[in-house]
Amino acid sequence: MTSKSEINNGLLVMLNHTKEMLEMLYEGFKKHNLDSLGTVEELEKGLYKDSEKLLKSLIDEKDEEGIKHLIPVPEHFNRIGNGLRKMLNAIDKKVTGDVLFSDKSVTEAYKLFSELQELLTCLGDCINTCNRVLVDHICDRVKSLCEQADEYAVFHEDRLISGVCTPLNAPIYLDILDSFKSIAWHTGEITRNIAKGCSES
Repeated sequence: MTSKSEINNGLLVMLNHTKEMLEMLYEGFKKHNLDSLGTVEELEKGLYKDSEKLLKSLIDEKDEEGIKHLIPVPEHFNRIGNGLRKMLNAIDKKVTGDVLFSDKSVTEAYKLFSELQELLTCLGDCINTCNRVLVDHICDRVKSLCEQADEYAVFHEDRLISGVCTPLNAPIYLDILDSFKSIAWHTGEITRNIAKGCSES
């Protein structure tokens, strides 16, 4: 039998994979090089492997209190992995193609990286505590981050029209923005599922 604490540890392991990947991607974006990205793919494989393992444990224990609502969580972590992979591909294109972003685009991306890092840290606290106030805080931050990314996409279109940004960097930057939104949204879904499980405990 898998205990609730073992399941929480499994969630935290996957979360740590995502946090490490995001940190490496942030470094690669900031420094405009691929040096920090060497192990992102290995962490991605680890994330999917741990996700599969945790899903099996959850299904085996689904009749236990506070467990069944966690069953969707591994797939949400997989989707976060997909979002990080999309971001990796975009940053790789940016660096290998020597595509430069405007100062405004860089500042916007820095802010979203920082916001997402804080969001993932809050998710870790939520896994450990099941605090309802923290759940609400995370969900509010997810909504705010997604709205912010949409706003930045509009700003970017304006810069593209005015000639500040080029058609070369537009799809790369928009892919990065989409990645932020996807990762944040699935983080919110993980939080909601954790909250449902806690309410039954």
